[in-house]
Amino acid sequence: MFQVPEVGPQEAKEMLNREDVILLDVRTPQEHAQLRIPNSLLAPLDELRYSFRELPKDRTYVVYCRSGERSAFATYFLRHMGYEAYNLAGGILTWPYEKESGPPK
Repeated sequence: MFQVPEVGPQEAKEMLNREDVILLDVRTPQEHAQLRIPNSLLAPLDELRYSFRELPKDRTYVVYCRSGERSAFATYFLRHMGYEAYNLAGGILTWPYEKESGPPK
C-alpha cells in the first residue's frame, strides 16, 4: 500500500481557517448530498483523473471520503500531479465537527 500524508480532524479543521486550503470531497454526488462537511468541493474520485486540471495548483487540499480509503488514493494521485494534498484520516466518519445534508448550495 502506498503512503500519503494524513491529517487528523483537529489539524484539518485548523488548516481550513487558512484562505489557501480547499476541502475536497471525492465521494459520489449522492453521498455528498446525503452528508458532507460544509464548504467542501465535490470532485468524485471516478472523475478526478479528468477534472484535476480545474483545481488551482497554488492551493492546499484536504481530501476526504467516507472512511479515508478513496481519499488516500485521490491524495496520492494529486500529489503525483504536483498538488499539495493531505488525506483526512478516517474520512467523514471521524469528523466530529459540523456536517450538513441536502442539496449543496
